[in-house]
Amino acid sequence: MTETPSVSRRRLLAAGGVGLGLAAAGCMAPGSERRATAFLQLSEDAQAELQAQNQELRQELQSGNISRQEAGQQASQLQTELNEELIDNATTEAESLGLTVEDSITPSRGSPLLLVSGSEGALLDYMNVDVVTGLTSPDRFEELQQDQQAQATAEPTNQSG
Repeated sequence: MTETPSVSRRRLLAAGGVGLGLAAAGCMAPGSERRATAFLQLSEDAQAELQAQNQELRQELQSGNISRQEAGQQASQLQTELNEELIDNATTEAESLGLTVEDSITPSRGSPLLLVSGSEGALLDYMNVDVVTGLTSPDRFEELQQDQQAQATAEPTNQSG
């Protein structure tokens, strides 16, 4: 028996939306290389692990075994580790499709983003990777990167007051 590939409605709509977006932006010239911002999301297993760890930390905090600061540090450390693993996996998948990962950022609140470049076909194929939730203009990456840099610059001022 042959298996028919299953494509979720969400993936189909996302790929169609990206295709239309790229076409509308004039990005569908044959053989051309394009750049895009890729939005990433933790796998269901990683999300479950994070929730379980956060629940455990809440219980430890309520029982007085750890301080609020320690709980926050541990939760932050786990989130950082999972985000780094997510970026590594998404980068490996991108490279296997012939895409180049030019840069990555992880906003203070939110999931990591990658700035990727490659053929439009590879960009569309990248949408089928489980951890990729969407692609948009490379300008969006640059905007978020500037926002993140502005926040990093402003934080020391806010903390000293």
